[in-house]
Amino acid sequence: MKRRILKAAILLLPLLLAGCRRSDAAEQLVPASGKGAPPMPSMPSLESISSAELVTANQMLRATGTTQALHQAELGPKSSGVLAAVLVDEGDKVKKGQPLFRLESANAGLAVRQAQAGLAQAKVGQSQAEVDYQRTKSLYEQGAVSPAVWDQARIGYDRAQVAVQQAQVALSTTQSLLGDTTVYAPFSGIVTSKRKSTGETATMTPPTVVLVIQDLSKIEIRVKLAENALSRLRAGNTMKVHFPSLKTERDVAIDRVNPSVDPVNRTVEIVGVVPNEDRSLKAGMLVEVTFPSNDASRVASGTTAPLVSGTAPTVASVASKP
Repeated sequence: MKRRILKAAILLLPLLLAGCRRSDAAEQLVPASGKGAPPMPSMPSLESISSAELVTANQMLRATGTTQALHQAELGPKSSGVLAAVLVDEGDKVKKGQPLFRLESANAGLAVRQAQAGLAQAKVGQSQAEVDYQRTKSLYEQGAVSPAVWDQARIGYDRAQVAVQQAQVALSTTQSLLGDTTVYAPFSGIVTSKRKSTGETATMTPPTVVLVIQDLSKIEIRVKLAENALSRLRAGNTMKVHFPSLKTERDVAIDRVNPSVDPVNRTVEIVGVVPNEDRSLKAGMLVEVTFPSNDASRVASGTTAPLVSGTAPTVASVASKP
């Protein structure tokens, strides 16, 4: 029994010594406040910050964006069928209303002829009904026929007129279907992609894209910024756009700030339009955009703040103004 007590005392001895050391260390700590506490660090007031320091704090926004064609159309057929001819190639310039491709139209042509025959037959029936109508009317006025015979002739004439109208609608419908076998350019531009060739099948559902045309007379610069940039940017402001692939730079006015903010990443899209008469700019190019820093009055007021959110996927960096 004595041996057990002795072993327990030996085991507890280090723990008791450690507790004493901790209490001694705690007594040596400097108090946080009161007598013996170190002095609190002094914070500079806003008035003590020089204007030079405020200018350094001002930040210039840099972001990456993409070029897009002013207008783009992915053209497919208005009905399903086999491509009889694709009349243009990639790189061709087209004018508005120019035929681009057409489907085989044999069945549509037969439908038009059948509708024309139906209209002719309806007109013959109308002529016959009109003769019966006039004859019966004359006899009815003389009292030679009963009212029932007169009513039958009048209704027959009305029915023949309706039949002619129906035949005219059927002919217009088939002619429209025949016209839909040819697709025309909706605007003047350049064929940038030819995805189907003569002999291939093109369907309306799901839609088949045969050609892609773009209007490259002007190029849109699109870049996404964090939504807090809305307090700084307005339509008409100038942004500096650098085209790395062409090693050129242009000053571009902001055409519009899109009215909606992406609720997923909290970004807003800024759009500028660049003239492109020589067609040197292409759609889909990478651009580096620099937006102007805040004006001097706003800097002096000390209201500058970072304009880029970490959630904005297209923002490259925020650099201090040199």
